[in-house]
Amino acid sequence: MRRRILVVLLAAAKLGACATSGPAADRVLTPLQPGWERLFRLDWSVESKNGRPVVAGYLYNDSPYAVARVQLLVNAVDPQGSVVRQRVGWVLASSMAPFSRAYFELAAPAPATRYQVQVFSYERLEGGPFDRWP
Repeated sequence: MRRRILVVLLAAAKLGACATSGPAADRVLTPLQPGWERLFRLDWSVESKNGRPVVAGYLYNDSPYAVARVQLLVNAVDPQGSVVRQRVGWVLASSMAPFSRAYFELAAPAPATRYQVQVFSYERLEGGPFDRWP
């Protein structure tokens, strides 16, 4: 049983490493929930912390829905416009009320000339305390 768990964990780690490295178009991650732009807005900038690039800013939930477990996708883009590295990270808030904002700070996947930030995934909350807001 332990060996099976170890094999599954190693396979998952290998798949994760393949999915986030290299510029090959078949390996580039895309948001899991297309149309996220209708619900969310991003305001971010690149900063330097300890000599390394960091993408920091706010995610705005412009929707009437409460959401949780929001992940962001940061792409490092080369001068030709190709994605060279990617990183998926969590928004700091565990959940977001409708029409609210949450701060995020993610280490950039690699030094790059340009970055792109997108909502990678989120969970819409139903039946929670936010659904009873006026």
